[in-house]
Amino acid sequence: MQPARAVPTMMLPHLRIPARLRVYARFNRYLLWEFRWALGVFASLVVGGGLLLHTCYHHEPLSFPRACHAVFLMIFLESSIEFPDEWYLQPLFFLIPIVGLGAIADSVIRLAFLMFSRKQNQPEWNRMLASLCRDHFVVVGVGMVGYQVIRDLLEIRESVVAIDKATDDPLLTDLFDRGIPVILGNARMETILEQANVAQAKAIILTTADDLTNMDIALTARDMNPTARIVLRLFDETLAAKVVGAFAMPVISTSRVAAPAFIAEAMGRKVYHPFQLSGKSVHLTDLVVSEDGGLVDLTVGDLQGDKIVNVVMHQGRSGVQVNPNNDIVLSPGDTILVIAPMEPLLRLESLNRPGAGGRN
Repeated sequence: MQPARAVPTMMLPHLRIPARLRVYARFNRYLLWEFRWALGVFASLVVGGGLLLHTCYHHEPLSFPRACHAVFLMIFLESSIEFPDEWYLQPLFFLIPIVGLGAIADSVIRLAFLMFSRKQNQPEWNRMLASLCRDHFVVVGVGMVGYQVIRDLLEIRESVVAIDKATDDPLLTDLFDRGIPVILGNARMETILEQANVAQAKAIILTTADDLTNMDIALTARDMNPTARIVLRLFDETLAAKVVGAFAMPVISTSRVAAPAFIAEAMGRKVYHPFQLSGKSVHLTDLVVSEDGGLVDLTVGDLQGDKIVNVVMHQGRSGVQVNPNNDIVLSPGDTILVIAPMEPLLRLESLNRPGAGGRN
């Protein structure tokens, strides 16, 4: 009564094959549960009616399989046996088609509504897709930050469910086209988090622009799923420090993340987000070796001699090398990716300026 292959394939391309198979299995279980009453009525009619005909029908001998087949045909207004003489069986020949066709019609209508919801990206279809997800990421807030987070997660083939209050945002349209379930509503309500299947999620990422909203959602999600990793975006640095200490939740401070970008643009260089390494703050930056700078003819080993600067990648005429050898000589136009504390990075950039010349 429902096509077993009506699997939500539009959400599968970004998933790995084992994850796809698990989604197929969960989708089939979902359909069986969704149509359980119709299937139960249909099966009861065929088996129960077949048993009754096998036992009580005396116009001709009927085996149990043939009796079940006769009831099956009867549901579709066909009959392979003659009308019974027994008065107590006669109503059965009228009731079976009515009840059977009613169960089939109910299934067809509900399945058609499900398919219509899929094409129109209706909430029912998105809730169904979200219910199939396990060990997924729930991203709350589909602004520019949340949208980029979702795109990056899709690139590493993770399953994602998004939550947002907007209904006509162009970013949501793009997510719909990618087959990402989007739950529309206020994520501060527990029912909305339930629709996103937070209880089965691997992690919840809160990227809305409101600190209080992110805190409220984080605490509700923690109650619903104590094992999930919850990451908050907060603007207030003091509040961020308290959240990390009191609730042991990872916090991304927008001001701290943005500061290196402002400095990098002002200084004309690229500095990526800082991170902690052995208790020290280090930064990642890329440098293009200037033609008249002091890095020309130096080796990778020269830069790493103080054990503070670490060259993790080199791109030159011979191609790209990860963890390059110490004897590689830097030439004008080469690009190096360097990890170091801020002070050594500044010295390195100063040495790389045109006209610097010489070695430190």
